[in-house]
Amino acid sequence: MRLLAITRPELYVEEIREAIYLLENVVDILHIRKPNATAEQVEHLLCALRKYRDRIVLHDHFDLAVKYSLAGVHLNSRNSTVPTSFRGTISRSCHSAEEVVRYKAECDYVFLSPIFDSISKEGYRSAFSADELEALRDSGVIDSKVYALGGVTMNNLQRLKALGFGGAAMLGAAWKHHLTPPVVLTVAGSDSSGGAGIQADIKTISALRGFAASAITAVTAQNTMGVTDIVPLTADAVRNQAVAVFEDLDVKAVKIGMVHNSEVVKAVADVIEKYTAQYTVCDPVMVATSGAKLIEDKTVATLVSRLFPLSTLVTPNLREAAVLLGREINSVDEMKRAAKELSEQYRTAVLIKGGHLLDSTMCDVLCSGGEIYTFVSQRVESRNTHGTGCTLSSAIATFLAHGYALNSAVRLAKEYVTKAIEQAKELSFGRGNGALWHFGE
Repeated sequence: MRLLAITRPELYVEEIREAIYLLENVVDILHIRKPNATAEQVEHLLCALRKYRDRIVLHDHFDLAVKYSLAGVHLNSRNSTVPTSFRGTISRSCHSAEEVVRYKAECDYVFLSPIFDSISKEGYRSAFSADELEALRDSGVIDSKVYALGGVTMNNLQRLKALGFGGAAMLGAAWKHHLTPPVVLTVAGSDSSGGAGIQADIKTISALRGFAASAITAVTAQNTMGVTDIVPLTADAVRNQAVAVFEDLDVKAVKIGMVHNSEVVKAVADVIEKYTAQYTVCDPVMVATSGAKLIEDKTVATLVSRLFPLSTLVTPNLREAAVLLGREINSVDEMKRAAKELSEQYRTAVLIKGGHLLDSTMCDVLCSGGEIYTFVSQRVESRNTHGTGCTLSSAIATFLAHGYALNSAVRLAKEYVTKAIEQAKELSFGRGNGALWHFGE
């Protein structure tokens, strides 16, 4: 008997990891049912689940089923016509024996529901008695083309098999397993005011349902008015923190922020090389908002030679990209050329953040695998933007740890940062440039 799962209708952060878990360990087929999602949002799910496309059925945006040669489409009141060029399976939901008889002839399989009391819909009771189900089996209405839906759990599969169902689809029960949140290690400096650095990273990772671990590179005394002291930690101290985390926790992603000298850079690179986290996002904190360099040229050289090639993604802002290239960047077209050049030079994906371009819209440019992606959003006018870069890079690392493809992770991280700025706009954190609000709805 085949086992299927149907997604929850809403989008949520942990969905990719849960879907992969189900496809790897539990179900044969995954039905993606997202009635309110855009085609772009569904496509991002398909990109993250590309390994399993021959086991995915869509309930909406059937053109994507054609585009990606998916396993099937599920007809419903929103989408009742199969694309002419589609060659996969066709399914439909039924709520009576009469509908089953009618649609079995047109479909590869049909759902009959609700067989048991629903887990996901309160008050949605079974429509069939045990005697009625046995009679439907004996009359041939229930056969290998009919799949049970409604209240299906691992505990009642044998009963369904005995009733003659060819398969069973889980909805509520499928998504009730509890996966451990992915561990994301942040390597960065401490901000005593809580707006940037380690503090911003931990807030972001936690808000996005990751488990935050940290290796502190420096302790700063600062508030919304400025920095008054910096105490760097030794390379050994940074290395020992990171090693302690890797030796015990299953680190899925690493975010690297402030690394103040060559020795620390080398120590971090040594750890990344030894333990090989699945994803590494490097935010090269090189240039202050004022334009002043924050690290020496020697450290920049070590950073680009040791850490950049180990990174999944590098996220320089415009001024940092200009330092790396030795020329100014003043337009989106120049950002695209710069991102491609840096990506080729350092053999990694590059996201150039365009927040310093003087425009009402924000445009970031990603170059990954030779492809260029642009992410455009409206600029949010607010003085509370301290820690924006830290938040973005740690959000990308967390979405990657959840299993999202890189361009999807960047898009979702950008949306998260925009909301965090918007929700902090009217708040008052100190007398100067305040922080984002990381825990909005």
